[in-house]
Amino acid sequence: MTSRERVWAALEGRAVDRPPVSFWGHFYHRESSAAELVEATLEFWREYRWDWVKLNPRKHCHVEPWGVRYRYPGVPDVKPGLESWPVHAPTAWAHVTPRPPTAGALGEQIEAVRLLRRALPAEVPLIETIFTPLAVLGEMVETPGELRAQLDSHPGLVRGALEAVTATYEPFVREVLRAGADGIYFATVDWASADLLTPAQYRAWARPFDLRVLAAAAGAPFNVLHVCKRRNLLFEFGDYPVAAFSWATNDPTNPTLREALGRLRPAVMGGISQDGALQAAGPGAALAEYATALAETAGCHWLAAPGCSIPPGTPAENLHAVRDAAASTRLPIS
Repeated sequence: MTSRERVWAALEGRAVDRPPVSFWGHFYHRESSAAELVEATLEFWREYRWDWVKLNPRKHCHVEPWGVRYRYPGVPDVKPGLESWPVHAPTAWAHVTPRPPTAGALGEQIEAVRLLRRALPAEVPLIETIFTPLAVLGEMVETPGELRAQLDSHPGLVRGALEAVTATYEPFVREVLRAGADGIYFATVDWASADLLTPAQYRAWARPFDLRVLAAAAGAPFNVLHVCKRRNLLFEFGDYPVAAFSWATNDPTNPTLREALGRLRPAVMGGISQDGALQAAGPGAALAEYATALAETAGCHWLAAPGCSIPPGTPAENLHAVRDAAASTRLPIS
């Protein structure tokens, strides 16, 4: 099977020759332009020949149109720090208005998708990372707790800002798909966790806006919902129109792959702990997690992947080991 055939079959629950596999992470010192990001992403793909590519932009590109700025330390692979943000008081939400979806940082991401699609083989699917509207608002304050408090204290102002962000991201998503992406990797960031919101609060504050953005991506075959963080609200999203769910499957506060496959219709993506097993000295721990995930899923409706972005400096030996394990797996398991 080609990578595209393998991924599509896994998403649809059809037989695959082996599990599709991919990993992704940030290239902090190479993410400030479309050309640099694409070059770094291609180098990473060529090293491992992943079955699909998730374009992983700098996270603040989602909020640069509203004035968020980060400072890079000038050291390779060191995370940038927050320098300025637009919402210092609740009244500032009134100034969050729709932005042109093809200009500035958003236009840069459209160009990155276009360049990467041209450079990758046609058989390799490509998805672009998009934050949910509530997650975008969460990047406009200094800490998530500030926005969480303002959901209660200034609901009208926050809802107006959510409308503005959603109105920006609906056409942006359509442009991303037009540029060649096979879907979006739709990330909830901090907000689909019981540490911040109850299920009812998520339904009130995020769901309507999530679904509008996903409607803009309707028809794309590879839309993924990434439900971030511990104590996640994964089972709140069973009716979201996506092809797969991604989450930190190894976190003991989250559902396992087996539990999710028993309750959710779409495919599941994950199985390898990006901060734990992948960082171990030697590949044994990562291979053990791969074997556990394979056993939980029987290799059906499963895409092998990390629970989130892998840290810079993740041992190449461990990545190669998981890639080779997937390549040598033969399905169905007898």
